[in-house]
Amino acid sequence: MTASGDLVADLDGDGHADQVSDPSRTGARLTIAFGAVSGHRTQVGVRKLAGSPGDAQEDVLAAVADFNRDGWSDLFIVATGAWRGDDPINPSVSEMRLGPFSAAGRGQSVRHLDLGETRGIAVADYNHDHYPDLAAFVYAGDGVYETQARLGSKATRLASDSGKYTVEADRTDDDTPSNMPHSGLSSFHPQCAANGSVV
Repeated sequence: MTASGDLVADLDGDGHADQVSDPSRTGARLTIAFGAVSGHRTQVGVRKLAGSPGDAQEDVLAAVADFNRDGWSDLFIVATGAWRGDDPINPSVSEMRLGPFSAAGRGQSVRHLDLGETRGIAVADYNHDHYPDLAAFVYAGDGVYETQARLGSKATRLASDSGKYTVEADRTDDDTPSNMPHSGLSSFHPQCAANGSVV
């Protein structure tokens, strides 16, 4: 991790360090600079990572973390259309792409997650096991918004929400509801220098 909270890791398996940044902290402005440390930069944002299924969707969100604990960072992508009223809509994309993954967002395999109408995501550590989990800010219908958890696991990768960590959230004009956890990746990675070496 850099001092500013960016992840520096080899995401595509080419032996060169890449850099992940998300100033929004909700997945909306995540960008990856492939080859950032080596100087051969290819910068991509969430819409390119999502691919054509994310075209014309209102919210395209991404998170990067080792959700299945195999030592490679995985890519989670969710793309959701515009709000349509009381009934929630299904995302056009809601999937974990196992790392290593390419600059086109293609992973080793894909696992679909049934998240529902998702408007924000973040990396968290709900059960305090020092492994990444996924937090999702979801519209449940009839004006109700919830923050839900998907626990990272080697067996299930991102387990279905049991309801244990679900919290009803107030709808605000903020991108991030106040009860959205923000462990961030700094909880799982040591700080590193600008050249990618561990401090």
